[in-house]
Amino acid sequence: NTDYLDDVSLTYAPDAFSLNPNGTPSVGMLLQDRSYETGAPIGVKGRQRGNSTQKDGFVTMQFGLSFNLSSYRCPTN
Repeated sequence: NTDYLDDVSLTYAPDAFSLNPNGTPSVGMLLQDRSYETGAPIGVKGRQRGNSTQKDGFVTMQFGLSFNLSSYRCPTN
């Protein structure tokens, strides 16, 4: 387990992303704090992003497939 996969143990960056020229939130601003999807206000400076005591989990899996082409041989002529 590690806490470096999503890197969300600290707080939101205060002014890391600016608004678009038309005043709407930029893509970076929306992606740094996705709480807008639940109806909570976004971009609250200094708000906790994650919990460093809950480590990130991950699983890796690998499959392999092989077959023998014994009917294909190098020509001897």
